[in-house]
Amino acid sequence: MEQQQQFEIQGGSLEKSLNGETQLDLKAIAKEAWDLSKERKSEILKGAMLIVFVGMFIFWGLLFYFDVSDLTQLPPKMEITFQILLIVFSAPIIVAMLLIGMFHSVGIKPTFIALLKHAMGSALVILLALLVAALTDVGMRLLILPGLYLSMGTGFSLMLLVDKKLAPSQAILQSIKVFNKYWAPLAIFYIVSLFAFIMGMFSFGVAYIWLIPFYINFKGVLYRELFGVKVLSVKDQANQDETIFHA
Repeated sequence: MEQQQQFEIQGGSLEKSLNGETQLDLKAIAKEAWDLSKERKSEILKGAMLIVFVGMFIFWGLLFYFDVSDLTQLPPKMEITFQILLIVFSAPIIVAMLLIGMFHSVGIKPTFIALLKHAMGSALVILLALLVAALTDVGMRLLILPGLYLSMGTGFSLMLLVDKKLAPSQAILQSIKVFNKYWAPLAIFYIVSLFAFIMGMFSFGVAYIWLIPFYINFKGVLYRELFGVKVLSVKDQANQDETIFHA
């Protein structure tokens, strides 16, 4: 069967966003993300559940290693070790979840396992996650505002690393540059999301079944609008317009 292949960019582009040419309508993006989340929760929730399992496994393993009997008095070394190990083991999971949101934004339904295998194949994912965590921690220790700024500013760095194949330093830099251009709507997104997750605790975690997929899909649509997603259009006699992702 003969096929004609061509690439296209859905959404915006890094260049347009750096020039301030991208328009962000948070209300429209929220509606799109919510519609996506209605039918596409399971693969994202698999990642969330895996992070919880990994965190519990690391925590209880460290309790045994440090011989801790009183949970109210955890050794500082254990807390630091827990944070580092959690970042190392959860980074590929988080990337896989973020990529799912990105895929959903262009109408593709990937599997969590396939994306997790892809993310686990890159040591740069872990390196970047550790670097972002270190920068945010330093910012928080200096003043809270610099820490919050770095946390929000680097929010797209992991996606840029995997999707655009940028170096870790460039992924951080480009993410911050775009955040600086659109700091108002992006800050609103992050602050409202944080508030929603805090309020979700009062539902004994039940609200997270909707909050987590909504957040991931929202961020996926934001990424599409700000940076663009490269897809491969395949046209053949059997399929008029079937769009698939091309990394």
